[in-house]
Amino acid sequence: MLSHQLLRNHAGIMLIGDYGTLRLLNEVVRDVNERSPLVRDKEGAFLALAYDARKAYEQQREIIHPPEHLAEIGVRYGVAILWPVLLLQQRMLRESLAWIDHGKKHQAITYALEAVIEEALREDLGSREPAVTEAWQRLDPAHPGFFERLHTRGALFCSWTKSRRRQLLPSLLWSFHPLFGIGAGAYPFGSNKQVTPDDLAAWEGYEWPDPKL
Repeated sequence: MLSHQLLRNHAGIMLIGDYGTLRLLNEVVRDVNERSPLVRDKEGAFLALAYDARKAYEQQREIIHPPEHLAEIGVRYGVAILWPVLLLQQRMLRESLAWIDHGKKHQAITYALEAVIEEALREDLGSREPAVTEAWQRLDPAHPGFFERLHTRGALFCSWTKSRRRQLLPSLLWSFHPLFGIGAGAYPFGSNKQVTPDDLAAWEGYEWPDPKL
């Protein structure tokens, strides 16, 4: 099964699973990546979820040994993923299932990932979780440029302090909407403290700063 540990500074989670579960996640993401018409860049950020899962179960990321008194849990493996990246990847996975033939294993791992994210958001963000969840569930990967928008938004997220990540993550997610910067009055892009087009433009062409995990 999948579980999580929170990263520092509201950065995201370490996604944790046993060998078999991470193998299944890798297999399903690769299959969806290949067949989903929503995935336009077949070597892009969505496929990175399969890469991360593979690196984890190949013991090239975090290796988590069970407590001595609970040895039956077995060894598990983890990989750190930032909130904006993981939330977009999950939405692409979930929405793609409506476009392709799929089986129970696709549904099982998709819902398992969603359940882990929901639990982690509540634990990490407290009272801000409903606003983040609403914005996350409104993400629509069918719009062109869905993952292309991640470059500037991921850089901005990494540059924020811990408190700004907690406060502004909903606004960051709303900024993926295709009408962002055009019809902002019609969408809950945030409060007075919100992400603006100028904020994103400032990170155009720059690498992501150290997120201080």
